[in-house]
Amino acid sequence: MTDTTIRKSIFLATDKPTVWDHLTKADLLGKWFHPAQSDLAEGEDYVLVSQKDGDRMCWGKVEKADPHDYLKWSFTVGPMQGAMSTVEWRLDAVAGGTRLSLEHSGLPTTSEGFGLVLALDKGWHGFLMALRELDG
Repeated sequence: MTDTTIRKSIFLATDKPTVWDHLTKADLLGKWFHPAQSDLAEGEDYVLVSQKDGDRMCWGKVEKADPHDYLKWSFTVGPMQGAMSTVEWRLDAVAGGTRLSLEHSGLPTTSEGFGLVLALDKGWHGFLMALRELDG
């Protein structure tokens, strides 16, 4: 079986509560990812929109929110045609800041779906770099 799970980890020079806010607060999500229509909360649906035109970019449900430690979303984008995947965030305190780990699973495993995996992988890389550039 092909493993198309995207796994990334970055170190941020800020504390876990600040990183958590950037993952869950509507206004802060828009600074590095896509603006949210509302703050993300466990058990609630979410929609992230384009900064350019306000169109829906990605959506799903916050399945688990363990503040400052773990966040799990169901996640889809238009090209997935309604198929849901899973995005998990883990926050670990390290000397001087936080290690933020991302795991995006449930992605296509066929050669036809590999272009979407590549696009999502590139997207996550860019978004995490944007998050790193923020001042805590």
